Amino acid sequence: MVKDMLSLSDRYHGLGPRFARAFAFAQATDFSALDTGTYGVGGDDVRALVQRYATKAPHEGRWEAHRRHIDLQMVVEGQERIGFAPLHRLGAEPYDAELDLLWLTGSGDQLLLQPGEFVLLWPEDGHMPGLMVDAPAPVTKVVFKILIDN
Repeated sequence: MVKDMLSLSDRYHGLGPRFARAFAFAQATDFSALDTGTYGVGGDDVRALVQRYATKAPHEGRWEAHRRHIDLQMVVEGQERIGFAPLHRLGAEPYDAELDLLWLTGSGDQLLLQPGEFVLLWPEDGHMPGLMVDAPAPVTKVVFKILIDN
């Protein structure tokens, strides 16, 4: 897991062209002008999911992880907490290959994600997004799904 400022994202272009495309799209796009939905970012190997929702209490959240994608998550408006824990510390339910979704159980730490910041979550990073800071509040968030080469 990596948390950093979007203004410093050029440091991560060395991770490959898919990361460079995602970060370039993140910096050049006015997400408040986009509808909620999924947008291709130069191909099927990088997608941007624009989401709008109210944050929730931790007991309402669910731990998750992905095997075929790396998540690049960033809050555009509002703020939220994200739970995170190494996958080996969490219990796993059966993996859904069609959705690339592994539901998890257990506990972990939390970090605060505010506009101008991003978090990168690898397959070994269990995460629980969308958690409230003090009380439920509206958030606009973009989750980039970056395909991993097998």
